[in-house]
Amino acid sequence: MRLTRGPRRRLPPIDRPTPMPGETRVWATFRAFKAGMTGDKGEVRVATALAALGIPALHDVILRDRLGLTQIDHVVRASDAIVVLETKNYSGHIGGGVNDAAWVQRFDGTAETFKLPNPRLQNFRHLQAVDGLVADRAVLVRACVVMVGTASFDAGLHDAVVPLADLAQHVLGSTDPPQRWLDAAWCKLEAAAAASPDLRPAHRAQVEARRKPARAIGVVE
Repeated sequence: MRLTRGPRRRLPPIDRPTPMPGETRVWATFRAFKAGMTGDKGEVRVATALAALGIPALHDVILRDRLGLTQIDHVVRASDAIVVLETKNYSGHIGGGVNDAAWVQRFDGTAETFKLPNPRLQNFRHLQAVDGLVADRAVLVRACVVMVGTASFDAGLHDAVVPLADLAQHVLGSTDPPQRWLDAAWCKLEAAAAASPDLRPAHRAQVEARRKPARAIGVVE
């Protein structure tokens, strides 16, 4: 018995929903925002710059503090201090106050804005964690936020961040010989850096647990 095919039936065209007014623009802005936040955060560029300067540096260090676990992008041993670096790779235009809980990000051609946790406040927590681990008043611990992206900033924020091109003047320290009391502090930080991989799963779980109830601005990691 021979089977033959009948005429091929054509399916009706699918009606695709028409974007709401402004929806296309909003999603385009969101994609640009997301790319700036979840892409290369610039840690590799900062690590490369530190290596070129020839100064001791630790990267992706996780420390315990009073709030749990906190992740630090870079810790540098300058000749006169321990320097804690937070790296950000922003685009668009950033506005706000130096001590505001959040800064505001805008993009050209759109009225939408996005709130970003103030990186200076994030890094202040990191500074406190490092200071607590070092536990030596003779050791100076300072911090700065390094920007590697294309963002422009309000005039009031120009002194709040350090462009990557200016990093050297903030981490090289004085021209004096390294202070010997930094040795013990740096040994503690090296030990903490070596232990960081074991703490990474717990830190990741902690961050996710904080994000689930509400992605509130001002929660620092």
